[in-house]
Amino acid sequence: MEHSINKGKQTFIFAGRSGSGKGTQVELLQAYIQKLYPDDVVFHYYSGDGFRKLINGDSYTSKLARDIMEKGELHPNFLAVWLWGTDFVQNLKGGEHIFLDGCPRARVEAEAMDSAMKFYDRDKPTVILIDVSRETSKQRLIDRKREYDTLESIERRLNWYDREVLPVIAYYKDNPDYTLLEINGEQPIDKVHADIITSLNLE
Repeated sequence: MEHSINKGKQTFIFAGRSGSGKGTQVELLQAYIQKLYPDDVVFHYYSGDGFRKLINGDSYTSKLARDIMEKGELHPNFLAVWLWGTDFVQNLKGGEHIFLDGCPRARVEAEAMDSAMKFYDRDKPTVILIDVSRETSKQRLIDRKREYDTLESIERRLNWYDREVLPVIAYYKDNPDYTLLEINGEQPIDKVHADIITSLNLE
């Protein structure tokens, strides 16, 4: 499916399993658009950065969030909404291209995000799903060899994606206010990027 974007503020919501490479594709698309429109401003929110700042703090909330992370459990939706909501309120100036990576992670969060999109008058956001199989995701996470990525924690994350994020994808697929692009993430990085550019009609 091709989707032509117009000059002006654009909103890109990247989704995909852990290890799908969506973070890399966010950076590549951001660089591509900035090359096309060098005077444009980009706002990039990555949920992982928000949670890392939170758990490294010394507040009561930080302690509870840190405990949840150490147990390999999922943080509550209100924290996710508060993190990106606070970033929006404090840092959006209007007119930026928005890149969102790692959120929304649940249907209730997607609905909160939708209210933000409407509040900020973000017309027809584009959801870019970097689609990889559960097996590919698991192997890539194992290959990363991060000390907190145990087999048990990886399985929990994969289960969480199937349980919580797949309904988000369905929500966007059925929502006429959004455009959903499904990209084969099993390919090499440069081919995934090329497919995104083609789907957005940016060539």
